[in-house]
Amino acid sequence: MLRLQLPFPPSVNRYWRHVGTRVLVSKEGREYRKTVRGLMKLQKVKKHDGDLIVDIRLIPVDRRRRDVDNSLKALLDAMQAGGAYDDDSQIVRLTVEKFEPEADCPRTEVTVRRVPAKLGEPGYRFCLRCDDEFYSLGPGNRLCEECTRWRSRLTGFVPIARGRKYRNGARIA
Repeated sequence: MLRLQLPFPPSVNRYWRHVGTRVLVSKEGREYRKTVRGLMKLQKVKKHDGDLIVDIRLIPVDRRRRDVDNSLKALLDAMQAGGAYDDDSQIVRLTVEKFEPEADCPRTEVTVRRVPAKLGEPGYRFCLRCDDEFYSLGPGNRLCEECTRWRSRLTGFVPIARGRKYRNGARIA
């Protein structure tokens, strides 16, 4: 799994430039790609192969209206140029969230991970706290065993006692 904190990407509206009959990446787009490549080189990012899941959190600088999809092209191309993956066609699941602006630290937080072979199996999930893979005991179980133990060690924690569950009058085990 790869976690990166990158600068906020330029909009796709400023990413492309038309020069005669050609369409080129703008100067701003090239500079962003160079910055991302440098940051990824410092972190010694290794190339991921196979199908990938990418989670993106966008934290802008101000409250101007922005479409989340306008930020994706520059970001995904820059990550490809930096060596996170061979091609962005490897991404099979992409989630993007836009958060409240932070004027002092606009950024993009990216998580890249491989799609596990077991993901299609019922009850197979990612832990909400540590992002590890585990087999869930039911729809309410979103933490792995280790994170559940960590949570139970917190002072004042009382485990939730759940009642019996029924479907169409029959008790569910």
